[in-house]
Amino acid sequence: AEGDVQSGSKRAPFVFLLLIMGYVVAALVNASLIPDYNMTDKIVPLVVGGIALAALLILLVQMILRPESDPIFADKEGSGEDADAPYGLWSTLAWFVGLIVATYFVGFILALLGFLISFLRVRAQAHWPKTLILTACGIALMCVMAGALNRDFPPGLLQGAVDLPWPLN
Repeated sequence: AEGDVQSGSKRAPFVFLLLIMGYVVAALVNASLIPDYNMTDKIVPLVVGGIALAALLILLVQMILRPESDPIFADKEGSGEDADAPYGLWSTLAWFVGLIVATYFVGFILALLGFLISFLRVRAQAHWPKTLILTACGIALMCVMAGALNRDFPPGLLQGAVDLPWPLN
């Protein structure tokens, strides 16, 4: 399905896979430490983490058994159709760092509101009506999920200074 795509060595994808597996194992251990009386908070991360770990183990076996020329090691970002992508890794990660920094100052929902509007206008180059509709849908989805799971969003410095209603608190 990949076609003729140049692949690199096994080392970088293998190391990346091991890092991801380490994170998933740490998350599973952390989720397993949630007290049993709070099983609703425990079951979803354990099931999702278990499925993710199983998939990663399958991928690990495939990476060990297959040669470096296999499409599993294809690197389209290095040499392929994605090599000329308009946005690179670091500028994309900078958007998410900006979301985290904004969350520290104004809280998650207000930061997400600003992030979605600016990302959709600048990076996705969406027109205003589409930007506003998608932003409203994204914020509504986050609020519905938080309400269903009885969760509060991460507060920022603003919430420490001003008493705001949910979901802004």
